[in-house]
Amino acid sequence: MSRPTARLETEHLTTMMHRPHFLLLTTSVFLGASALAQAPGNAPKVPPVRQTAPTIPVPSPVAPSAPKSPPPSAIEGSPAAHAFAALALTMQRRAGVDATVREQIAAVRSALEAELSADSLSPEARGKLLALSAQCAAWSNDEVAMDAAYSALLDLYPANQTIRVRWAQLCTAAARWQKAVDLLYGKTWEPSLGVDAHYCLAEGLMGIAKFNDAQGALNTAPPSPTRTGVQQSRINALSARIQTLYAEYTKEMLAQQRDLSLNDLPVVEILTTKGPITIKLFEREAPNTVAHFIEHIDLGTYNGTRFHRPQRGWGVQGGDPLSKEGADTSTALVGTGSGGWLTVDECTRADRRGHFTGSIGLAKRAGEQNGAAPLTCGSQFYIAFGPAEYLNDGFTVFGSVVDGLDNARMLTAEDSILQVNVMGRNPHPYTATRLPDTQSLPYEHPYAWGMKSGAQTSAKPNSTGTLAPVAPGAPKIP
Repeated sequence: MSRPTARLETEHLTTMMHRPHFLLLTTSVFLGASALAQAPGNAPKVPPVRQTAPTIPVPSPVAPSAPKSPPPSAIEGSPAAHAFAALALTMQRRAGVDATVREQIAAVRSALEAELSADSLSPEARGKLLALSAQCAAWSNDEVAMDAAYSALLDLYPANQTIRVRWAQLCTAAARWQKAVDLLYGKTWEPSLGVDAHYCLAEGLMGIAKFNDAQGALNTAPPSPTRTGVQQSRINALSARIQTLYAEYTKEMLAQQRDLSLNDLPVVEILTTKGPITIKLFEREAPNTVAHFIEHIDLGTYNGTRFHRPQRGWGVQGGDPLSKEGADTSTALVGTGSGGWLTVDECTRADRRGHFTGSIGLAKRAGEQNGAAPLTCGSQFYIAFGPAEYLNDGFTVFGSVVDGLDNARMLTAEDSILQVNVMGRNPHPYTATRLPDTQSLPYEHPYAWGMKSGAQTSAKPNSTGTLAPVAPGAPKIP
């Protein structure tokens, strides 16, 4: 990276702050929503995708808002709520979470826990404090604490649908796709929440490769005038992504079926400080990249390296020898190491694999016009936590996580690789093409969706302003 890793734990936080589901959980979102009964029974089947959604005009631009002032305390006389208000303002102004901010979050969480332990709290005050506690847990990437806070909120207000939607939105922000689906699937929503709930459900279904159902969730979202112009634009963009991913996944399923029938892929286990991650390597579609990766494993390149570039909700990057403890280099150079040589790209092959949840690819350095430069693949690799079709044809996917993806999602910049073992390999030499590395530039690509450059993008929103349905007769993806 071009800056010390201590300064920034996650580049993706900037994007999340500008996405609708990065929300400061003030108490009004929980205690002001009307209660509607949810439909009983089993979750209904999402209808086949055959329809399109109407288009509504985008509203006129809104005048710039006045500078933000510190938000009021959520509870009169609550020191913890007052501290949260100050923290919320800090989070809106900062580009990331550094050590100082982490300490501030921890202090606010402790204060909230202390106030929540009081037996004299009214249900309303408890609900407000739980809402703040849930947001602090999300900022800390503490899924257990966040789920506990939201569960307690639902126990207090079981008919408040806003709680369920906000919980699911924070889950998709952290790439917890199945959890979001479990929270939203089969529910009936009040009009004010229907569009956001269907959009979030579509994100979750897309993350677990249920692309046909994801498109169905968008198509069955409440139509205009319930949708705002911003919501319609988001739906159009997500629909365009789903269409591209559906076509990609049709090819991916054929490749997966071949992999299962032949059962000859090399398997690698990455032992990390958060637990093991097992991956299979796509030797047929990326033979040079797999050989390159195994060469570095055999040389011990990865042992002791840190995951110096986590992007919450998108993925994590590691594999830089300069990030090892005791490396003879400055902190500012972490993220620039290639492992000693570069290798060729294989992302333009006709049979190249696409980016889906759990895909593993080689990172790249920046090139012209802020795009990823070709022929800059070194030892650094990334694990994608969700679909990333916009990286196809620009980044080589050489494997996929088969076990331990939850461990990968919990990795931070302080976590490291303890050891990498090749559990199975084919009986032939693993020797890759080596190119000289004469530069010391940061491996800052890929970016997360929403932070990408034009050179990274292959999928673009539908310019017609309508939802493009899956083609009639297309098989339903299981």
